[in-house]
Amino acid sequence: MRPLVRRVDRVQRLVVFEAAGRLGSFTAAAVELGLSQPAVTRQVRALERSLGADLFTRTSNRSELTDAGRRLWSHVAAGFATIETGLGELAAAGDTFVLAAHPGIAQQWLVPRIDGLRVAIGERELRLRLVDRDDELTHGEHDASIRVGDGTFPGESSRLLFPEVVVPVASPTLAVEHGLDAASHPTALQHVPLVHMDDGDRPWMTWPGWLGEFGLTFPPQPGRVLFQNYPMVLQQALAGRGVALGWRPLIDDLVDGGALVVVGPEVRSDRGYYVTWRQPTPSPAVASLVDWLLAQAAAVTR
Repeated sequence: MRPLVRRVDRVQRLVVFEAAGRLGSFTAAAVELGLSQPAVTRQVRALERSLGADLFTRTSNRSELTDAGRRLWSHVAAGFATIETGLGELAAAGDTFVLAAHPGIAQQWLVPRIDGLRVAIGERELRLRLVDRDDELTHGEHDASIRVGDGTFPGESSRLLFPEVVVPVASPTLAVEHGLDAASHPTALQHVPLVHMDDGDRPWMTWPGWLGEFGLTFPPQPGRVLFQNYPMVLQQALAGRGVALGWRPLIDDLVDGGALVVVGPEVRSDRGYYVTWRQPTPSPAVASLVDWLLAQAAAVTR
């Protein structure tokens, strides 16, 4: 019998543990797995008892991994990624094309262009795979991906689509309420409600980084809420609950349509959005996709 089976009598508990560690919340893990929050808590506690170690430090609204939990989570996540790769190889038939991307670029940039995207890959079935963590792009199984970075992705080829250009945006109502517009100085944003994304291992800019570009410090914000992905951040901004960081060209349609307004200066980082693939020479479908994406990016880059 494998030691894994002796130490963890129900392997499902590792699935629950991985989700809770990745999402930072038992409630979010319950939603993702279709379980109740108490069921997630029971599974994690049973795993902790079987291993004889505390895996989480629990607070009122988050569950953070302990040092032991982080070490175990990294091994479990890597193991799941390897298994998923194997499952993907079994499922990947010649008529399926998997494109992986973070939810923000998928929802705001790819989905509005879905018809052209389908044409670009030919007659194959398109599977748009959404990932929340950068390591899922590194270890996951897909034909191509769109990711943020400096262009150096070990084991992958890449082409730059557009640079990371970040600008603060808000609903028109909130902008008027706080006297903000495109000419607002960054200091004006230090004391207004801000919308935050839980960056985790994600490589893109955060509010402390944006303010730091102007020599400003990030003000303490006790009780702030961290949202899991970029579409959730945009929902909060559109609802007038705070100023969010907006990535061009992902937010350009919302700004052009008047749903959001720019409330400060742009910052351009040394990162960018890249299309990546693993083969040294791209397959015909990947080559066609890359050409199409580059053309789309050139059309919207400002």
